[in-house]
Amino acid sequence: MSLKTLYTMVLDYKGGTYISQVTAESPEAALTNWVTSANERDLSHWSLTHQELAQLSEDRLIPIENCKNVWCASDSTESGLMLLNIVATET
Repeated sequence: MSLKTLYTMVLDYKGGTYISQVTAESPEAALTNWVTSANERDLSHWSLTHQELAQLSEDRLIPIENCKNVWCASDSTESGLMLLNIVATET
């Protein structure tokens, strides 16, 4: 049995900040779980498609310097920059 961690996902996009949480074995798995579990209502509210959101998981996560258990990912759409911060919240 693997130990899962709760990750807080903070998405900044088009002037909005959207926060949600997922559990996973790693920050990379958390990103994948978050992308695949995004529902149509959230995507509509965020003005994103699944394909646009999935772009975030195509690159390597970057650890935030001088912070423990915090990573970021970014990508752009035709409408603007997506910036995602991932924080390991608890075990």
